[in-house]
Amino acid sequence: MHVFDPAWLIHLGTALLLIGYFIRDELKLRVMIIVSSLVFNAYYWLVPKPPLWDSVMTGFLMVAVNLWVLSQVMLDRTTFRLTADEKRLLSAFSTFTPGQFRRLLKLAKWRSVDAGDQRRLTSENEPCASLFFIFEGEVSVEKASHSFTLSDGSFVGEIAYVQDGPASATTHAMPGTRYVEWDAQDLRALEAKLPGLANALNARLANELARKLGSSVQSDFALQPLPA
Repeated sequence: MHVFDPAWLIHLGTALLLIGYFIRDELKLRVMIIVSSLVFNAYYWLVPKPPLWDSVMTGFLMVAVNLWVLSQVMLDRTTFRLTADEKRLLSAFSTFTPGQFRRLLKLAKWRSVDAGDQRRLTSENEPCASLFFIFEGEVSVEKASHSFTLSDGSFVGEIAYVQDGPASATTHAMPGTRYVEWDAQDLRALEAKLPGLANALNARLANELARKLGSSVQSDFALQPLPA
């Protein structure tokens, strides 16, 4: 009967570590590093007499650090601990990963307009210091003597944000409206630090502009008289 040679733990740990280095998925890579560190620790603890305590402590530190990073990777990929409203808001940011959205959420300010009241968000041709998203309710829009409304799921101030210029219309949040506000300077600073998040936001705002342009073209076409 053959008895398992504990020396093979070193070979097993090395093999797991090498396999991990070939894995591009960070979640799987971290798991492989943790498992290989535990295998190495089993050897350092069980085989030498006395155990190699310095190596054992180093192994446990490796496991602890990678467990912490693993938790951050999992948070970047899941909606864990997001509230119902935050999950609903995430669904409107389809270009964002949960991790990118969490960073965006840290700068978000949730606002509500009291019943019987209204609140100005932007003024046409004047500086716009914030980007807004209508979570619930409506926003009235006045632009070049034309007026219309935007419903929930729409951005307000996105043109001014993208162009870093004045607002293109005057907007008022109607009574009972809930919206989310981001300070434009803080948002640009975050984009500078996280290029991936910047790409996600630019893509989302481009989708919004395309949607509004499409709606505007359809409305203009519907108002044209039919040919005789």
